[in-house]
Amino acid sequence: MNFSKLLFTLVIFSIISCKERVITPAQDTKSLLTYVNPFIGTGGHGHTYPGATMPFGMMQLSPDTRLDGWDGCSGYHHSDEYIYGFSHTHLSGTGVSDYGDILLMPTNKVIFNNGADGKEGYRSKFSHDKEKAEPGFYKVHLDDTDIDVELTVS
Repeated sequence: MNFSKLLFTLVIFSIISCKERVITPAQDTKSLLTYVNPFIGTGGHGHTYPGATMPFGMMQLSPDTRLDGWDGCSGYHHSDEYIYGFSHTHLSGTGVSDYGDILLMPTNKVIFNNGADGKEGYRSKFSHDKEKAEPGFYKVHLDDTDIDVELTVS
């Protein structure tokens, strides 16, 4: 009986005498979204688009820089210098053109020709230096019309 009392006293004493120490996991202040690069696969034969979308979302807002051809399946190719508009539905990695519905182009002049034929049109030059993409957000400056475009989804 004395041994169990002694053991109990030692355990209680060791618990009380231990310094309180809180162990917390390392806090990473950088969001994981900063590691995502939406431009991966937009060049070569990747057939992806950098526009704003959400997982399983019904809209995939993105610029359209190609109107035809195999490398323009997603509507966007990193090597292009013109944007013809911004459509609401895209597919990544399909290998065949699909969707590209509801094309809109912000402009300050009324022209119904897209400019793909070399004549004056509503297409606009853009620079990758003035283009930004992150998950759920896309931004670009249209050089010919001096318009900033921002697309987002929620």
